[in-house]
Amino acid sequence: MKIPFRNILIVSLLGLLIAAAQVGAVDGDIVYTYGEVVVHRHSSILPAEIGMPVGQGDVVETGGEAMAVISLIDGAEIKLRENTTLSLDSLGRRISVHLSTGGVFSRVNKQVISGFSVKTETAVMGVRGTEFFVAYGRTIDRYPDIWVCVNTGSVEVAILGTQDTLIVEEGKGINIVGGTNLTSAQRYPWTQKLNWNMDPVAGEVIDRTDLEQAYSDLLDQDYD
Repeated sequence: MKIPFRNILIVSLLGLLIAAAQVGAVDGDIVYTYGEVVVHRHSSILPAEIGMPVGQGDVVETGGEAMAVISLIDGAEIKLRENTTLSLDSLGRRISVHLSTGGVFSRVNKQVISGFSVKTETAVMGVRGTEFFVAYGRTIDRYPDIWVCVNTGSVEVAILGTQDTLIVEEGKGINIVGGTNLTSAQRYPWTQKLNWNMDPVAGEVIDRTDLEQAYSDLLDQDYD
């Protein structure tokens, strides 16, 4: 039996209203998805939909060959690569998200947001108006490597255990070895292949960059 489009639309809208009620304070919404994307909220696992509200405490997870774009109401956009798990820890004027696995692109409007940070288990990447990428790499000993690449602006990277810090400027990237040892900022050729676009109207949104190429770059000493 064919279900009328109007009924499908009503069911979809009802689902979004229920999601909004569950999340409480709405801090943003999911504006694009591809592949399998879910939102962990309290004890529920909800399939992500365009227009679905998200808020503090939500965990967004993408599957293999999947991705999601989230627009936050206070002037930031984030794009999750495949196999990524990201929690929305603190939202509002000072936004904080926690990356557990995978990779995330962040675009921040410095005119609106007082502060924005991406946290991992071992490091914090803090900015005020910039566009940057953070991703996990190979596992070294206990913790995996972390890649940080800056497209515009600058990012301050801080290691939680040692309080070591480093400013990464526009066009450069660093590899945090084992999640705790900072390298010098370099112009890595592979970062030029990253897809920073978050607007499907403007073109391809999915980032298909092979992060294994980043480790090949480590063997090349000429970064200029």
